[in-house]
Amino acid sequence: MSAKATAAGQAAGLGLAPTMTFGHALGAVLVQAMNDDPRVFVFGEGINDRAGFFGSTEGVAAKVGAPRCFDVPNCEETLVGMAIGASLLGYRPVMVNLRIEFLMLAMNQIVNHAAKWPSMSGGRARVPITLRAMIGKHWGQAAQHSGALYPLFAHVPGLEVVVPGSFEDAPGLLLSAIQSDRPTMVIEEKPLYETRGPVTHPIQPVPLGRARIVRPGKDITFVAVATGVDLACRAATALSALGVEAEVIDVRTIAPLDTDTILASIARTRRAAVMDIAWPRYGLAGEVARLILTHDPGTLRGPLLTFGPRDAHAPASVFLEQDHYPQLERVVAELSRALGVAA
Repeated sequence: MSAKATAAGQAAGLGLAPTMTFGHALGAVLVQAMNDDPRVFVFGEGINDRAGFFGSTEGVAAKVGAPRCFDVPNCEETLVGMAIGASLLGYRPVMVNLRIEFLMLAMNQIVNHAAKWPSMSGGRARVPITLRAMIGKHWGQAAQHSGALYPLFAHVPGLEVVVPGSFEDAPGLLLSAIQSDRPTMVIEEKPLYETRGPVTHPIQPVPLGRARIVRPGKDITFVAVATGVDLACRAATALSALGVEAEVIDVRTIAPLDTDTILASIARTRRAAVMDIAWPRYGLAGEVARLILTHDPGTLRGPLLTFGPRDAHAPASVFLEQDHYPQLERVVAELSRALGVAA
């Protein structure tokens, strides 16, 4: 037997599926969740089109039945209201909302109903809905399809906000969101759909509110989210050649935020930089700064550095868009100056 065949046999024994796209991995989560729990169903705009929301709902209806995975008209406030009503009746709906900006049309339902029903009912009512939405970054989606609007939702008590930063974590995070008893936003960045890898079945949930240390280090802490994790890892590799060892933290969820892991890392390195995907004002960096200052204002030996998109709307041109987001060379140069090393 060839080495390749042996490896394939070992993978099959571990339940390791062949290489899958990011979208198909999320689709596998939906099928598993519906097979495991008859209360779970999926609906969304165009999810049964041929592309199946970039593969993430492709073929799902054929596996679980059309009544549990169906298309709906474009009316976001009504659709989120339907999900809330279904959840109050004991179901666990998953709504696929395409671009995150379209959820602005349902803010009343999300903020005034989904987030508040448990509190207003004294904890007797549960709203276990999952709202999936995409940030259209890196393919010329322009201003109305490219916003990383997670801070709007993370600001609201009662909402959980999940922002995956890697192929490895995204399926398990989506599964945890579906299993959560709280209304949970799962916000996916388009560049992650260009990744692929193996998926072990059955897919295991990744706990919400628990960050992952992607790369250990001792000289500076990078707190990163979504594609900011990849930027942080590449910057850490570049700095390593200069004798600087950066620790990279993928927060994975914004609400709840793993403050213990973040603060413990910064207490060791005493320097911090935030790699964000949202506009600089009132984003992750502001929350990290608040945590540091309220926990121990003397922790940092230098300024809190922040990297993210420009404080402007994303341009439609893919060439102008590249300059809208932080580029590795600029990031490494600024970090080198702040750390006093030669780039």
